[in-house]
Amino acid sequence: MLSWLQVDIATSHNAENVTCIMSKVCCSRSAKRKFKSLFLLLPHYLIFILGMTFCPQMYGGQTNVAYFAGGCFWCTEAVFQQAPGVTSVVSGYMRNAETIQVTFDSTRTTYDKLLNLFWRSHNPTEVDRQGPDIGKRYRSAIFYADEQQRQAAEKSKAQLEKSGAYSKPIATEITRAASFRPAPENHQNFCRRNPNNPYVREVVVPKLQKLGLKRP
Repeated sequence: MLSWLQVDIATSHNAENVTCIMSKVCCSRSAKRKFKSLFLLLPHYLIFILGMTFCPQMYGGQTNVAYFAGGCFWCTEAVFQQAPGVTSVVSGYMRNAETIQVTFDSTRTTYDKLLNLFWRSHNPTEVDRQGPDIGKRYRSAIFYADEQQRQAAEKSKAQLEKSGAYSKPIATEITRAASFRPAPENHQNFCRRNPNNPYVREVVVPKLQKLGLKRP
């Protein structure tokens, strides 16, 4: 009687061991398959992460950043800071031109509206200068972030040329955006920090008034 019980218990234990071993084998195989799948997807994740880091407009859906060069960035910054829907303006450099990086809320404004403000905020017929500021760094330029922005900029420029608003040809270049380098901190928010600066009083303020905007 005891021997039969011992055999039964032993058989029961062996069955449990076999079941446990089979379960571990299945889990091991499943884990290996999952690991292999993740390993194969790893290059795609790395590409996505690098893309978000160095070119977020390509992977972040609708582009909400615009780049404009229209002379001294103190002027263009002061203008776009008052534009509805603009959340931030950073003065800096792109392709050796004084440029502003405009971040905007696409639910409150559009790229086309920003283009319209850009044309009105400076003289796009001047070559390598803007008012008292002379040199290639003060040239008029639109640096597009994607194909949609390029098409919008080209269309807007063509419409301005056809309008006859200027007797001279539009000199504004339309070029793909490159690396943007922010200017030193003392150039950021310059007009609001230095409202009594001679350049601000004599150049920036008249421009703001002409556009119907507030003094800094």
